Amino acid sequence: MHVVLSLTLGAGLLLTFLSLTERRPTATPTDEAPERLSRPASAAPGELAVRVAAAAVSAAVVQVFLGWPALSAGAGIVGALLPSWYRGQRETRRQEAVEEAVAEVVDALRDASRVGVGIEDALRSLGRSGPLALRPALRALDRDLRLMEFDVAIARAREAVAHPAFDMLAVALVMSFRIGGRNLSGVLDGLGRSVRGTARARREVRAQQAEQVMSARVIAALPVLLIVVLRALNPRYLDVFSTPAGQVVLAVCLVLPAVGYTLMRRTIALPGQERVLR
Repeated sequence: MHVVLSLTLGAGLLLTFLSLTERRPTATPTDEAPERLSRPASAAPGELAVRVAAAAVSAAVVQVFLGWPALSAGAGIVGALLPSWYRGQRETRRQEAVEEAVAEVVDALRDASRVGVGIEDALRSLGRSGPLALRPALRALDRDLRLMEFDVAIARAREAVAHPAFDMLAVALVMSFRIGGRNLSGVLDGLGRSVRGTARARREVRAQQAEQVMSARVIAALPVLLIVVLRALNPRYLDVFSTPAGQVVLAVCLVLPAVGYTLMRRTIALPGQERVLR
């Protein structure tokens, strides 16, 4: 009975949290929109089912071992957030890889421009030998260049990559194609330095933030770990929390560290990069 109540409470809290925080995608009237390198988080199929399953498993395990609905509900919420956290980590790594790849593409196009190779020929070559993070988009760009206008093909590649650094590269290529590429190598040289400088600065800031992030996690997890250890070693010592009023107090004690951890992460979070000509 306690397991059912815990799962019901956890599911209710989860659905309330998702309804308040999740962004719904807005439909845009685009024709034959190119497929992105990474599917947006809000469009992942079966995401809600995965969250509910993770929440149910986490809540059931905690309820079986500890028997407190408040802890079980908290475990369910954490389990529901784990898929989003994992996907966010993957997206962060993808963005970093794309940023490094854009810098390599800029350098390759700059060198090609200096020796007199055309933009289209250089882009087709990069579709075969370019950096791995951008090779699928560059291959698709190679196909599009054979079938449509240059600026349309670049616009499709820009939407497929969906990264601010590639947006700037796309703008530079389209402008150079329209007005001539006499100064393209200089523009690409400056763009390459800018992209590499931005990537290097972000890596340094993340390295400096690692200690603060770890401290925030330890501070948030320490009260919960202490309660779990005491519950396992001496269950009678915490019998006061087994009453309904005790469960309410325990829930408040769980919410406060979670709120503090969230505020700490928001304080040290880096500002997001804005897309260009989105």
